[in-house]
Amino acid sequence: MLHKACKRAFGGARLVRACDLSASISDESVRFWHGGAELKRPDVCFIRSLGSGTQEQLTARMAVLRAMEASGSSTINPVSGLLNARDKFSSLLALREAGFSIPKTHLTESSSMAYHLCEGLGKLVFKPILGSLGFGSMLFEDRDLAFNVLGLLERHGYPLYVQAFMGDAERELRAFVIADELVACVEKVARPGAWKRNIAQGARMVMAEAPPGLEELCLKALDKLGLFYAGIDLLEMADGRLVALEANASPNWRGLQEATGLDIAGLLVERVLEELRR
Repeated sequence: MLHKACKRAFGGARLVRACDLSASISDESVRFWHGGAELKRPDVCFIRSLGSGTQEQLTARMAVLRAMEASGSSTINPVSGLLNARDKFSSLLALREAGFSIPKTHLTESSSMAYHLCEGLGKLVFKPILGSLGFGSMLFEDRDLAFNVLGLLERHGYPLYVQAFMGDAERELRAFVIADELVACVEKVARPGAWKRNIAQGARMVMAEAPPGLEELCLKALDKLGLFYAGIDLLEMADGRLVALEANASPNWRGLQEATGLDIAGLLVERVLEELRR
């Protein structure tokens, strides 16, 4: 969708993998290559994924993209913003600073510490700190059962990101924000008997009215994270609180587009063009 929207708007666009980009710097110039062919500096680079790889490989890919930024390319989203939103704990901190309520959340590498911190928490959820689409998230009603599973994860080197389960929410919402506007708000409806509301887990999205104050909070969060656009997942509680769960800097919008009828890719590219013309 995004590739097609870029071709319509710019007259041309290229799909590339981050691992296929190379860069060279000297006193005279900064140069880029895609595969073995030199690449003219792009006006805009939409970063949807850095791909999988080692920490060193991901660092190298980010360095090439930062060099593009320094050379005058607009990166959407910016590399610094992607890093801010990359791990759930850091993005949750930014959402808290923006004014959202947040669930009680713990981050540790010790299963014993996790067991201690989760005392009195009731139901709790483990989430991969870098995960997405709900894959790998686990709901526990028994803290001792959680301790056994978290112990296994600890032995395999996984950080333990554990969150209180907010089971009394009235609605789970996805807010899609571009620049200075909340462009869409949808409710995420789980399939019967399921607790996960991810589209990849069989849930669906339906149009929803945005709660009062949501747009202001989302725009503050976007600023805190340093992003141009984002999908923000949140819970609307019975007492009116808006509880943020996470912010996604490269959100999938297929379900949202089907629910709203909006051309999300077209809207995103249009807003980027507006910024370039200023």
